Amino acid sequence: MGVDHNDMHSSLGVGFLNRLRRSAGLESDTLFVSKDISSLDHARMTLVLKHSDSLYIEPIGRGIHRPYRVRLKNAERKGVIDCTQVVFKTVHCQYETKRYCDSVDLTITGPERELLAYDLDRAMNFNLVPPTVGRYIDQLGYGSVMSWVRAPLAVDCVKSKKYIYRNHPENPWLHLCAAFDFITGQLDRHSANWILDKRGRVYAIDNGYSFVKNDDRRFMKCNIGKYLVGHPVHPDVRNLVRQINENSVWKVMENRGFRNKEAEGVMKRLLEMKVLTVWDIMGGYWDPSIKRKK
Repeated sequence: MGVDHNDMHSSLGVGFLNRLRRSAGLESDTLFVSKDISSLDHARMTLVLKHSDSLYIEPIGRGIHRPYRVRLKNAERKGVIDCTQVVFKTVHCQYETKRYCDSVDLTITGPERELLAYDLDRAMNFNLVPPTVGRYIDQLGYGSVMSWVRAPLAVDCVKSKKYIYRNHPENPWLHLCAAFDFITGQLDRHSANWILDKRGRVYAIDNGYSFVKNDDRRFMKCNIGKYLVGHPVHPDVRNLVRQINENSVWKVMENRGFRNKEAEGVMKRLLEMKVLTVWDIMGGYWDPSIKRKK
């Protein structure tokens, strides 16, 4: 599976953390590592997410996959990751955008995409996607369950001027998320569907708009990526990507049963990412000069 993913200290290295702290005004390496989630944490949290009884359900937002906040009976927390409450997304989808309908296999549900995004995140050792499982919830049926992240959305960080990420192209977490979005064919990574904690660490949520058919890049969108165009790919992220085990990625894709050459597209973009040294335009929405209607 490539690099060891027991913790981010081993997988990204001290140099990664030191540069992250210096570039973004972050806290100490020790605090950063101690609060991140390990493979054991992921295992414990996914058990809670899968088996804990639901206590309270309420709709949140108007997302395409109808998200709900669900409170669970059992508690499991590590740093900002909290399994006491979760985000649940149903298989019922409102086809709100033409680019989504044109780019993906509509027989594959949003929760299936959320689960594949988590599986690939684990296989690639990125540690960006919070623990996510598939399960039934009373009154709602089957869907994806993602642990809650107790930190602000990127858009709120910008509004409050606490952290304006577009001014920090040297932050390696931004590079890591951009790489993840490119490889997975993300169609809608705007600033309201990723999270920044107080250390500038990124969490990739809302992954139901991903995995385009074949290698259709027309509508791929990553608002992090467009601010990195022209910048060198962060060296630690480049090294991490180069160590990804391609067979493991292919096996994960096969296990999820996507049928319209999504796996071939993922592999093609992964191989491109492995040799990329400078961020360029990797999808129509990555180019800040292109203005498109949704």
